[in-house]
Amino acid sequence: MKIIWFPLFTSLGTIALLYWIGNILHLSLLRFSFVLNEPLKNGLIFDADIAILPIVIGLIAGATVERKIKIRSN
Repeated sequence: MKIIWFPLFTSLGTIALLYWIGNILHLSLLRFSFVLNEPLKNGLIFDADIAILPIVIGLIAGATVERKIKIRSN
């Protein structure tokens, strides 16, 4: 049971924390922004800027926690 939940919560928590830090400090590498606009020439009605770095760091943190749990359980 621990093997599934701890890495998942670690990944999601890390991603949320990094996006929160990026939005508070206005860091473009860690920022998630979604802006609704009026229709543009090419038909888009919104603009989304989503940084990939927090997702990568979150996945690495989850994988690290999963490995540590597997090593300790053996």
